[in-house]
Amino acid sequence: MTQQFNKLFILAFLFSGITACQQSKNTEQAVNTEPHSAGLIINLVSDATASAHSSLMGLHLGQNALKNEIPVTVFLNVNGVKLMSPGADTLSFQDENLHALLKAMISDGAQVLACPHCMKVEGIEESNLIEGVKVSNEELMMPKIKASPTVFTY
Repeated sequence: MTQQFNKLFILAFLFSGITACQQSKNTEQAVNTEPHSAGLIINLVSDATASAHSSLMGLHLGQNALKNEIPVTVFLNVNGVKLMSPGADTLSFQDENLHALLKAMISDGAQVLACPHCMKVEGIEESNLIEGVKVSNEELMMPKIKASPTVFTY
């Protein structure tokens, strides 16, 4: 009777281990896929006209997220809108042009939004925006915020 009990105990132990592993795997899959649906917002507040390095870092993070199939929104905010100022098309850091990188990101599916209030403060007109950059509004931003994205500020 003791041997039979030991066999049943071992079988029960193995079965519970397999079940626990499967549940852990299912939980891990759910955790890994959830952030992808909420996406990434790069809150770009740095003044690229003073130092392009910080802006480039934020754009590189967004570019890497796109490569990993994570939806990306670049929000040009506060001094970040200066990236759209006249003459900003020449801004580069270590021979990498910021406008060229933004255009490539837009082509790869990133959404780039500019704060209308910040544009007004900096004297930037909608006509200054590169193709694909939109003036932000509540209808564009609120659904993104409600989705609880990951936000990085540069």
